[in-house]
Amino acid sequence: MVWSSQVMYKKNRGEIDMKILRIDRQGALNGAVYKNLEDLRESLIDYHSMDYDDHFDEDEEYKPIEKFTLDEILDWGEWDYEKITDEQAEQYDDHR
Repeated sequence: MVWSSQVMYKKNRGEIDMKILRIDRQGALNGAVYKNLEDLRESLIDYHSMDYDDHFDEDEEYKPIEKFTLDEILDWGEWDYEKITDEQAEQYDDHR
């Protein structure tokens, strides 16, 4: 990702609002943009909540998916994210 020096200056000073781009490490559902990390976490939990219990290993200690941290749900569902500027977010159609 290449950012202009002006954008980097504003980012470093905290003057640029950042958005969150969801990345599907399986390559199926890329391109959704979120306002913040908590919105991403809640969306991924909602997405996986219907199939979580079906894939739960009985040898593991059960933890309700609603209590997953962002890192846990990213790992469980094979997701990642990238912080992007508002300007970069404009190239994506799926804003949540």
